[in-house]
Order: sequence, then C-alpha cells, then structure tokens
Amino acid sequence: MNLVERKSGGFSAGGGISSGITNGPLSGLIGSFAYSQRNVFGRNKKLNLSLERGQIDSIFRLNYTDPWIDGDNKRTSRTVMVQNSRTPGTLIHGGEHPDHSPITIGRVTAGIEYSRPFRPKWSGTLGLIFQHAGARDDKGNPMIRDFYNSQLTASGNPYDDTLLAKLESVYTDSGDQSSTMFVFNVEQGLPILPEWLSFNRVTARLRQSYEIGPARLLLSASGGHVEGNFSPHEAFAIGGTNSVRGYEEGAVGSGRSYAVGSGEVSCRLFGPLEGVVFGDYGSDLGSGPTVPGDPAGARGKPGSGYGYGVGIRVDSPLGPLRLEYAFNDKQARRFHFGVGHRN
Repeated sequence: MNLVERKSGGFSAGGGISSGITNGPLSGLIGSFAYSQRNVFGRNKKLNLSLERGQIDSIFRLNYTDPWIDGDNKRTSRTVMVQNSRTPGTLIHGGEHPDHSPITIGRVTAGIEYSRPFRPKWSGTLGLIFQHAGARDDKGNPMIRDFYNSQLTASGNPYDDTLLAKLESVYTDSGDQSSTMFVFNVEQGLPILPEWLSFNRVTARLRQSYEIGPARLLLSASGGHVEGNFSPHEAFAIGGTNSVRGYEEGAVGSGRSYAVGSGEVSCRLFGPLEGVVFGDYGSDLGSGPTVPGDPAGARGKPGSGYGYGVGIRVDSPLGPLRLEYAFNDKQARRFHFGVGHRN
C-alpha cells in the first residue's frame, strides 16, 4: 500500500447575494475569491484568506484555525480572525428621498474565539472581539448624521470602538421524524477605555421541523434585545428574505428589541424541486423609538408586519436555491431570491 498525502491548499471562487441591498436582487450580487490551506505545518491547522466584492459590499477576511489545541482532551478549537468590511447601511439608514445618498458601514474587526462540544448535541463558543466601525457616504467620507438628522454613531464621533466578550451555545438534533436547532448568543461590550461602547446584546434562534407524510413542516422563531449604549446601525433590522417576506430588507422596523416567527410547509414535486407555502410575522416590540436617533421613526417604518406567499426550492451544491413570491399586510407584492437555509 502506497499512501500519498494530497495537496491541502488551493484557490476557489464563488458568489452570493447581499441581504442589505433593497433595489433589486441583481444589484446585490457578490463575487468571491479565496485561498485556503487545510493542513498548515502538517498538523491539520487551517488558514483561509478570502475577498468578497460587490457593487457596495467589500469584505476581506483572514482566519487561522487550530481545530484541536495540542494537549487538550476536551476537543477545544481556536480561531484567530481579522476582517475589514464595507456593507450597505440601507437596512437601518436607507431612504427613498432623491437627495439621500447611500450610506455604507465600514468595520475593521479582530478577535479570537475558542469552541468545543460540552454535551452531546451541544457546543459552545467563547470569544473576545474588537471592532472599529463607522458610516461613510458614497464618496467614502465619514458621516455622523444621515439625511433625516438621525445619528449614525453612539459616541458622536465618526467611528465607534467596541471590545466585545461573546458567548454562544448551539444545540442541534436530527431524528427520524424531526430535527431541532437552537442558538443562544450573549455579547457584552467592555468599556475598558471611557470612549469604548458598553452594552449587552442577547439573541436566540429556534428552528424545528417535522416530517408529516410526504410534506415537511418547518417552524422557526428568533428574537433579541440590546441594553446599553450601542451604535444605531447595530439595531435589529426586521423585514426581508430572511425575516418577514413581502417587505424590503429592513422595511418593517429597526429596533432595540425584536421578535420574528415563521411557518412553512414544503412538499417534494419532482427531482430536486420542492414547492413551499409560508407565512411570516415580525415586530420591534415597540422599541423603535429607543434606538439612538430613531431611524425607523424618521422613515415611517410600521414596527410590525406580516407576509405570506408561495415559492420553489431547488437543491444545489451551494445549498437550497429559494425563489419566493410574497404578499404583505400593506397589499404589496415582492419576489425574494435566496441561497441556503434561512437564518
């Protein structure tokens, strides 16, 4: 027997769609290019270098992962991350006014995370992340207020600095007739320096599916709350492909708190094709005016809404391709296209 180690590094390219673009799915297309090394130093350590680029989006990311720290009997992994990104600010600070120039959110992030399984079907992550973030206009100049005079940073400076302690717990279970996923996340801003933001953010997501004869019922719910001094662009955006379908991205509300629920019934049609009927509801729980600058109130967002519709799914190597046609409670109609499972 002759064993030969295969090449562990290589280049790849791909694409996706940004959820922050509201003026049509094609304008949100993103191209990506990546280099990965899956066996650094011959010890199964992983190095990933990636670049994503769209009309507005731009993300440069460097990840180094040790999937099993030497000498640890708990299977603890360690990931070091550095990222520089530019994403649309339209979810919170978008607008239809002709004099309203587009806003982008620039972030420089660096951190370290430790993850390990701690019970059957449970895993946890503990991390420390530093973020330097602020808003820019279409020429790249820093901004502290938008067209509606809503503030864009919590500090009043062009950028906000935050040191986050992160704790995440994930439960996954897959049985013969059903599957469950639950994610609970807590983030705490540490004001080690006086100008650094201090806040606490808690989020949770639950997804439960049941096989009922030839059909599958999928129920999902998510919610969260932020307490303290946080950047307005970090508010919870409600509405869109991964939230309340029938609405544009972020068009239902922008809140300090939120809750979204969804129900879907899908049935295999033929081959990789599925048909889907769905309904969504989301609310900011009356917290929109408590976001610094009240960007949702300035834009007349309702704060709650529901949508329903039909769609088709196609299995692909990238995950499910989703095409959906939805109506909302304002009698508006909208197509949604997504890649992968809903968040």
